[in-house]
Amino acid sequence: MNEIAADIFQLPLGPRNAINAYLVGDVLVDTGLKASARRIVRALTGRTVKAIALTHAHGDHGGSARRLAAELDLPVWVGAADREAAETGTAVKKAPFDRPGISVLAGVLGDFPGVSVARDLREGDDLTAGFTVLDTPGHSPGHVSFWRERDRVLICGDVFFNMHLLTTVEGLRQPPGPFSVDPQLNRASERKLAALEPSVAGFGHGPVIADGAAAKLAHFVATLPD
Repeated sequence: MNEIAADIFQLPLGPRNAINAYLVGDVLVDTGLKASARRIVRALTGRTVKAIALTHAHGDHGGSARRLAAELDLPVWVGAADREAAETGTAVKKAPFDRPGISVLAGVLGDFPGVSVARDLREGDDLTAGFTVLDTPGHSPGHVSFWRERDRVLICGDVFFNMHLLTTVEGLRQPPGPFSVDPQLNRASERKLAALEPSVAGFGHGPVIADGAAAKLAHFVATLPD
């Protein structure tokens, strides 16, 4: 695990930060793929964890949620509009997987083991360690991000990607359109988060930005279409 700010650790679950989870205080944010559970359990050994919070109900973020919830006896929290997808284990949107390049990602975003949701997360809710919940829909209907005002730390799930999943080239980009229910709404969420001027930004895909995050996000959103 990599400490990125006080009480916040990044758990890289793939090469070159291709998939990330985070330990935010005593809450595990996201759980990677179905195959990520053992790695997460090892990383959490000796640490106090009280809950799992999913930024959204896609298979690369909630894939291990059911196993971890059972093995570690943890409740699962998710944005209200993603509850059904989390509990059924069905991706929020079935992408057109026959498009060139998309089929490579189909297994990542396909069905995953459904898990009982104990709490719906909503805008303004307290999470832990000084973090509050922000509604950031678009990539999924109930996507949420987590924000700590006192040191301007942002965990934003898949609102932004900070790498290309196929090439692993680093850099800010929008999530792939076929995997977002409403790309235009996601762009509104990107602008909302950039306006916070975070000092540190953690992503579901790609490396953490710990230097110049506010300027980099501002520059990126300035290039977005309406």
